[in-house]
Amino acid sequence: MFMFSKKSKEELAELPLDKKGVKEGFALIKGVRKFLRYNDDLISDPKKEEIEQKKIAFFEALEDRGAKRKELEKLAEDLTETCKKSVKDYKASAWKENIEVIFVAVVIAMGIRAYFIQQFKIPTGSMQPTLNGIIAYPTREMNPKSNYYAPDDYEYPSMPQRLWDKFWYGRSHVDWVAKEDDFIVLDEKHFYGKTHFIFFPRTYLITKNGHKYSAPGTDSRIQALLNRNLNQNSFSRLMAVKKGDTIAKGFVDTGDQLVVNKFVYHWKKPKRGEVFVFNTQDIRGIQMGLDPRQGSQHYIKRMGGQPGDKLEVQTPKLLINGEEAKEAGFQRVMSQEGLYTGYTRDGSRLSVELKDGEYWALGDNSANSSDSRMWGIVPEKNIVGRAAFVYYPFGHHFGGVD
Repeated sequence: MFMFSKKSKEELAELPLDKKGVKEGFALIKGVRKFLRYNDDLISDPKKEEIEQKKIAFFEALEDRGAKRKELEKLAEDLTETCKKSVKDYKASAWKENIEVIFVAVVIAMGIRAYFIQQFKIPTGSMQPTLNGIIAYPTREMNPKSNYYAPDDYEYPSMPQRLWDKFWYGRSHVDWVAKEDDFIVLDEKHFYGKTHFIFFPRTYLITKNGHKYSAPGTDSRIQALLNRNLNQNSFSRLMAVKKGDTIAKGFVDTGDQLVVNKFVYHWKKPKRGEVFVFNTQDIRGIQMGLDPRQGSQHYIKRMGGQPGDKLEVQTPKLLINGEEAKEAGFQRVMSQEGLYTGYTRDGSRLSVELKDGEYWALGDNSANSSDSRMWGIVPEKNIVGRAAFVYYPFGHHFGGVD
């Protein structure tokens, strides 16, 4: 906190700050800025706004040379406590000598996650097949219009096999069969998701007659496994089932869970061809399609271009500065081998030149990826880090990311 001279605490409280006190006040503001930057993805948008308002109030009081020390100390304490409580489970130390040291302690306490590395789970299929998102695989008879299918000979596995699949692939199997003639109601009361113990989403279906079904995974993924043949009217949320009808069948694979190296880009510039994570803050083409209450999200893509690059898509090729992209990741996509489909132009001829601080993000699953072709550049300030290592599940892409 602020340092005191030999005068009594009561006397000093009524005096304006001296030069040293002012310096410590600005150190607090600097510490708040660092705290917000290092913990951007850990603090909710309402909390960020609250911290910003209190930071401004403290700054304005600090600029007012007539402000009393006790008023500034109260504002400083309020600002500090708000910051500390904005990060869940952070416990402050009572032995720090001044405000800036407290914020250094916060950075150290959160350091591994907030500054050096971060865990990230891939939610979508935009990087398939390089990296897996959370994908539902219905059987063909369940949903013939799905982009992904369970094998044609798929059978609901035994308990030991299901346990192994969960451990090795992060795979959840679903086989819901109607117990009697009944109705399925697709509304929030009868079909919903619920998260248990913070990290374990589970979906529940309650039929009109009260029969309850459940499966691991989010409701949006489990819904892809529902039997579309039961609903001839696509606008209806009510489906009739007969005893023995299959309600849902197939499996859901969890998205690859990986470590993001947040430290590396403090020492070197991002490099073309790397798989990187960025936040969507102020990327207008993305934010326009989101509920403002969701705030910023995190995306993972391959870095298609860096400042100074001129990019062009000539399906299935990606041209960088007039030449075919040479990096290994681009070569895999352009090969059109296996599940790689090559780069697509999304209905228009892509040609873009990147300025300083501008980067281009491309999904390896080009035909099914929302990326810079749709919403434009990624500002350098939005880059979080480089994808480093897939640690789960073990059976798909365990190991380094390239």
